[in-house]
Amino acid sequence: MGARPLHYLLTTALPAQLGTEWIAGFARGMEQDQRRFGIALLGGDSVATSGPAVLSLTAIGEVAAGTEIRRSGAHAGDVVWVSGTIGDAFLGLHVLRGAPQDLAEEHRSALIARFQVPEPRVALGPALCGLAHAMIDVSDGLLADLGHICETSGVAAIVELESLPLSPAARAFVALDPDIAPRLAAGGDDYELLFTASPEATESIRGLGSRLDLPLTAIGRIEPGAGVRLVDAARRAIRVEVGGYRHF
Repeated sequence: MGARPLHYLLTTALPAQLGTEWIAGFARGMEQDQRRFGIALLGGDSVATSGPAVLSLTAIGEVAAGTEIRRSGAHAGDVVWVSGTIGDAFLGLHVLRGAPQDLAEEHRSALIARFQVPEPRVALGPALCGLAHAMIDVSDGLLADLGHICETSGVAAIVELESLPLSPAARAFVALDPDIAPRLAAGGDDYELLFTASPEATESIRGLGSRLDLPLTAIGRIEPGAGVRLVDAARRAIRVEVGGYRHF
């Protein structure tokens, strides 16, 4: 929503068999992230459990009143943008599950890293205040999350498969399995920012991407109506069985 990160709440339920070494390593990792992002632990709770470890974190930030970027602000005629690259986390999970065997090791490592340690776009979010009309992060999957924007804003969207920004590792994976390409638009856990903006903001958005050294790619448009369509280069609709993660 364009907020600057400030604090976080952490609740842990840890089994005794984890041991103090694991807990110390976990704490060191949290300290590194606190220093990197300038955030502090605000509170939370810690309990023991006889079951598997459970970790629950809630992040808290601040944004100037009235400047937050909600899901409800998309307008017909807006351009749909996404940061970074899409599909890496989805493919990283596939690699961890053993496929494909002939993907180069450098690409396997890159995809796994994107799945296990996503990069939060904490500089981009606040910089989009005043530029983006609506925004969400890609957690459930690009099509599903864009659907949340469309439903809340009362509009429809078209996404061009050919325009989706792919990393070199993702392109190498798709070269081995071309049929998986449409599924990248439905895979989640990339945590990139998906937003809409007026066509007049295009130059400013491209300039912002250059200043942050972060690719910002136009992937579609907002139209009157309802729902989200994925289309090929000839503007034909591409059927995707599941548009993203379903919570319930």
